[in-house]
This record gives sequence, C-alpha cells and structure tokens, in this order.
Amino acid sequence: MSEWIHSRYVRQPADVTVGSRPVRIDLSVRRLYCENPACPKVTFAEQVPGLTVRYQRQTPLLQRMVEAVGVVLAGWGGARMLSILNVALSRSSVLSQLMRVPLPPLVTPRVLGVDDFALYGDTYGTLLVDATTRLPLTLWEGRDAEHLSRWLREHPGVEVACRDGSLTYRQGIADGAPDAVQVSDRFHPWQGLSRRVQDIAAVHRAACPKRSPPLAPPGRSPPSQRVAIPGMRTAWPSDTRGGCSKPCTH
Repeated sequence: MSEWIHSRYVRQPADVTVGSRPVRIDLSVRRLYCENPACPKVTFAEQVPGLTVRYQRQTPLLQRMVEAVGVVLAGWGGARMLSILNVALSRSSVLSQLMRVPLPPLVTPRVLGVDDFALYGDTYGTLLVDATTRLPLTLWEGRDAEHLSRWLREHPGVEVACRDGSLTYRQGIADGAPDAVQVSDRFHPWQGLSRRVQDIAAVHRAACPKRSPPLAPPGRSPPSQRVAIPGMRTAWPSDTRGGCSKPCTH
C-alpha cells in the first residue's frame, strides 16, 4: 500500500455495449510511488477492481465476452460477430485475447489417440487426442518413440492407445504404457483398402468392356422407334428448323 502520489492520468477502457450503444468510460487513476526501496518498480498505477486490469484496455466483462466469442468462432468469425454487437475489434485482437485463456487441467484419458501431422515440408509433429471427447491434449515437434513413451510414463492411466501403422508409435506405446491395448484407427485401414482397390482396378482396366453407346434422352424415343398415330403428324428435325409448312397437330 502506498499514499505517495506521483501523478494522475485518464484511462478509457473499452466496455460492452448497453442497448447496442457503445459505452465510454473516462477514468482518472493515480500513479503512486512504491515506498519499498528494494522494489525495482519506482511507480505503479492503481487498479479499480471489476473495471480495470493491469496492461489491458478492456474491462473484465468485455474480456470474458471476447474470450467466449473467440472460442466459438475464432478470428475472422469472432471479429464479425463482435462488430454486430457494436464492439470494434480486429481478428488479431480476438486471437490475442483467446491465446491468453488458460488451458483446462490435463486429465489422462482412458482411450488415447496418437497421430502425426505435417508442420512444413518434411518436418512432422505428434498430436495426442482424447479419443472419447475428441479434444486435443498436447502436441510436439517430431515423431520419436522416446518422447511418446516419456509422456505416457508421466501420465499413467491410458488403457487403449489408438494409432496408425507407425512402428515408432508402437514402440513408444509399448515402452511407456506396456499394459495398454494398441488398436488401429479407422482412417488408415480404409485409406489402405481404397488404395488397394485403385491398384487392382488399374491393373485390370484393359479387361473392362468398351464404352457402351450413349443412351437416348429421357422421355424421347429414337427416330427408328417412333410410332405414327392416325390423325397426327410427326414433326421431324427438318420441320422444327424451318417450321411446319401446313397447319398440323403435334
């Protein structure tokens, strides 16, 4: 606590709208001297609980609203939704606020999904997902067995590990969680089956029958199969181009 006033200045923190109308806050705050000689901070600004946050230009109420919109709609979508609510924030501001949201505590899942992803070029990373909730747990650069086994030893409790056909992940799971049952995911077997079917079809393509003749348009019979009806004159293509020379019934 300090009562040694250094100066005053006006802060204008952004707040949520009221009835779709923007709210302007002109807050006069004090800058105080720190009376502790051992403190590296010479001066500091006072904060108003519930209205100001250190190093922020938004009220806590507006921050919570931006975080909620950012979690649902991310950058561009969140900025467009906030503009409808008469809150002018850019895509970068929404993402910056979203990155400051603390992550929920990590709970070791019963069914763990392990897969790799491409970062850029030939550089890959490893992604761990809770297969029950389908939420990502963590990721890191590289796809080595040692890193995976170390993570499993630090987070015991995995009963089922769902992975692709990588021998590296198989070894990492076997070392880190030897009691876990390793199963294959659904994507890679279907991918391998579809590629195998394509290869077989490419080999036997020459044995396929030739292309069948084109079918007649629906609702019209070929000219050779037209049936003349007594009292009616059939309009052939030559008649339709130049029109009928005599009054007739089609």
